[in-house]
Amino acid sequence: MQQSSVSGPQDLDVNAKTVQLVNLIGEIGPDIGEISKRLGQFKESVRYRYKEKILRRHYQIRAEADYGALGLKRVVMKLVVAEEYSKRAHELFDTMSDVCYLVAYAGTKPYDVYVVHAAVPQEFTSEFHEIMEGLRDKGIFTEIEFFDCDWFRVLPMRAQCYDFDEGVWDFDWSNPPPVDEKAARATVSERKHIDKVDLLLLKELWKNSDRSLTEVQAAIKKVNGVEINYKTLAWHYSNHVIGQRLITSYSITWSGGIYNFALDRPERLPNHAYLGLSLIVRGTDEKDKMRIRSQLNRLPFQWSEAAGASYYSQLFFPLDSVNEALDYLKTVLKPYAGRAEIFLLDMVEFKSFTIGYKLWDDQNARWTFDRAELLPRLELSAIETGKRTA
Repeated sequence: MQQSSVSGPQDLDVNAKTVQLVNLIGEIGPDIGEISKRLGQFKESVRYRYKEKILRRHYQIRAEADYGALGLKRVVMKLVVAEEYSKRAHELFDTMSDVCYLVAYAGTKPYDVYVVHAAVPQEFTSEFHEIMEGLRDKGIFTEIEFFDCDWFRVLPMRAQCYDFDEGVWDFDWSNPPPVDEKAARATVSERKHIDKVDLLLLKELWKNSDRSLTEVQAAIKKVNGVEINYKTLAWHYSNHVIGQRLITSYSITWSGGIYNFALDRPERLPNHAYLGLSLIVRGTDEKDKMRIRSQLNRLPFQWSEAAGASYYSQLFFPLDSVNEALDYLKTVLKPYAGRAEIFLLDMVEFKSFTIGYKLWDDQNARWTFDRAELLPRLELSAIETGKRTA
């Protein structure tokens, strides 16, 4: 058990208030006015705590989009990039984020395997598979395995297990807390009516939710070549983004990995040392998934999960808890020997992207997928990447 350094009632009270704050941020975002009302605390006190415990510790707050409501399906891939392109694979993945819905990738160790995520329009899932297989056939990828997911979610931070003053976790591996059944519910949302303004709002709120709508408006500036005014943006935010629940939750980057959008590069927060890993359990039925989730959802170190015919999860463990973590996973995965695989994440080759808003056809209110153009463009990108590597 990793002990908290909390020393007395006054400290406990301060941390307990921070836990309340973080739990509400995960639910409604950093709306200090609303949070102060719900907690019955002075707005100035809540704002001070928010600045001291969250912002000055360099945590980022991101709005997590409801992919089902946007008509998008999560596809996780295990793939190997051909050696010719591997040293600059990030350039190929950057292109894929622009043209074919890639939303995240991570290199792994000790093997040259990437775990790659895409959020693909449901109607184009088969075409997406064909494009990726086409890149394999062209020799850009040497291996690829697909895991189509019915649902995907980022888990709320288990703030009650964390001491925000000292930056340590207080967790008893021998007696994990029970699963919050309501929070663990995994559902697929009904597809909603959306437009380009909604997608741009979601994009900006995913990058940084700690901004006013005025600041978001300044970042968006134009939609389809036309300047967007504050009144229009506020209407879309209120009636579409909030009214249609296009945001499922707000994540806080407790795992130590943030992205500096100004410098266009990932960064690690100081004093946040974690072992990141992904795991996949193939061929899981509903009973399998219920059993795995009932054990993994008890951990405060689980960042995300998804499931379809297989189960996927991403976790980050404090370095001083790695032995306990691996023993715990060994127990959880033992019934699935031969079907389970763990990937140690390379946090240097780790990047997330926003949803593919550039691929939305606003005039016809639909997602696009141009197969005839995509493969040649990606092949050209890979060739240019290979030349720069050479």
